[in-house]
Amino acid sequence: TVLASNFINEQMGIRAGLKTWQLGLGHAFELDPKITNGFLYELATAQTIRQIFPEAPLKYMPPTKHMTGDIFMGHVQNAMFNLASVLTGQSIHLLGMLTEAIHTPHLSDRILSIENARYVMENAQDLGGEISFRPDGIIQKRSEAILDEVVGFLQEIEAKGLKRSISEGYFANVRRPLEGGKGREGVIRKGIDYRNPFMERMEQELGVDHD
Repeated sequence: TVLASNFINEQMGIRAGLKTWQLGLGHAFELDPKITNGFLYELATAQTIRQIFPEAPLKYMPPTKHMTGDIFMGHVQNAMFNLASVLTGQSIHLLGMLTEAIHTPHLSDRILSIENARYVMENAQDLGGEISFRPDGIIQKRSEAILDEVVGFLQEIEAKGLKRSISEGYFANVRRPLEGGKGREGVIRKGIDYRNPFMERMEQELGVDHD
């Protein structure tokens, strides 16, 4: 659902008056490292999202879900993440920590992570421009499968409606009830003479209509 969420967030951003280079989109390196050819699948996801949103400053997040506390394996996982990032031209690269799942990283942990990322990214800086993907290869087929799945998923969302889909846990199995929360108008009680000149100016500058 990550790519589907990015499509939805993109449209929300554009309707709010944002330019494509201002969109806060992102994804993560999160497949189980025990999967055969898992790195190829990670590359497929990262490359697909990069090509679909070429101007967006994509935030690429490191592995966390499958970090076990083995610092040596964790350092390798982060190196693979760094390689996927530089190969596919991600924009905002979050550092992976080898002590993930153990404790809040110490300064020394952060230094090791910086050195890991610097080594991989400097040594593979232009590698992405030197390679291409086979039309019938694993990466290309994985990308096509992702897009097919996303189309079907978005069609379901369109049929149900976004709010109902969220309430039923369509996104990462997280549920938010339709009647939950205070809503846009209920966060702060407003008098009948309430006026926000800043909102009016922002809407004017962005070319959007609040109503």
